Amino acid sequence: MKLIHCADIHLDSPMETNLSADKARERKLEIRSTFARLVRTATDEGVEAVLIAGDLFDGARVTKSTENYVLDLIASHPMIDFFYLSGNHDQGSTLANTAQLPANLYTFGKLWSTYRRGNVAITGASVPDADTLSLNAEDVNILLLHGQERRSAGVAGEDIIHLGKFKNKNIDYAALGHIHEHRVMRLDARGTAAYSGCLEGRGFDECGTKGYVLLNIEGGRVSHRFVPFATRTLHTVECDVTGFSSGLDLEERMLASVAHIVAADMVKVVLTGTCPTETMLDLSHLRGVLTERFYFAKIKDETRLSINAEDYAHDISLKGEFVRRVMASSLSETEKERVIACGFRALSGEELGL
Repeated sequence: MKLIHCADIHLDSPMETNLSADKARERKLEIRSTFARLVRTATDEGVEAVLIAGDLFDGARVTKSTENYVLDLIASHPMIDFFYLSGNHDQGSTLANTAQLPANLYTFGKLWSTYRRGNVAITGASVPDADTLSLNAEDVNILLLHGQERRSAGVAGEDIIHLGKFKNKNIDYAALGHIHEHRVMRLDARGTAAYSGCLEGRGFDECGTKGYVLLNIEGGRVSHRFVPFATRTLHTVECDVTGFSSGLDLEERMLASVAHIVAADMVKVVLTGTCPTETMLDLSHLRGVLTERFYFAKIKDETRLSINAEDYAHDISLKGEFVRRVMASSLSETEKERVIACGFRALSGEELGL
């Protein structure tokens, strides 16, 4: 028996933190299309069930058209069972209150519910209480949970899962949602717990390979492997500019740092290292170079200035007065560097940063 474990799809996420309005709309549709592609892949691969471990939707922003699309998609694949555990971002969805759900869509309430497929038991609860969980040792037990894993039982709060409490509960695989990167943890001698991660990264705090987990149950044992699946991958790349000799040299360094990334992906380049005080980084030009090569690109300037205060001790220019005042201030050395860098760029008519 094959199953797919996915989570944190976040359909109808606004996607406007980094993207323009047009690209945000495009990415919203891409995320929906990725979920549809997963369902069609499940059909092609002979998958019998899709486990959705929470956050299928993205809070109060969910539109009725997106909910209807999901329901139609599920109903149009009757050979696959869908097991949907709501997460903390699903609260804005009315799907749970829909009068008639597709016959192949199964949901979980606050208390434990179990659905059986032969000797495979699929159990979940939106408010999981390990003390009340009882599973048969003879079954292959799949558990759906949504929340942040915590090893310490003393940590409390909403969306917290104490995996330690689920040890020795006859669990073979715990399908987790809430963390947006793939992680695998040993639960006990019998079972494994894993976050599938999200299907698509939505911001530069969700960089790296995204996808789902494919489960295979054979001979009473569960095996699993991660399957990369995202339409686009997000990357954050550092580029050290120390000692660059010209604008062209800097451009070539930057391009070398992103040479391994495909054009369809999204890139943030963080400029690091030190620059002479009189050197101006043309951030607008560098961003334009990247934008020509990738679906989306941005630049963050974290360079530091090589400042010698003595060089400006007797400078009677506006720049000299500015440096002396900043250097005499109570700001930290890092803050002084940033203020001087911004001041120099403003005096030169340069872009202050992205």
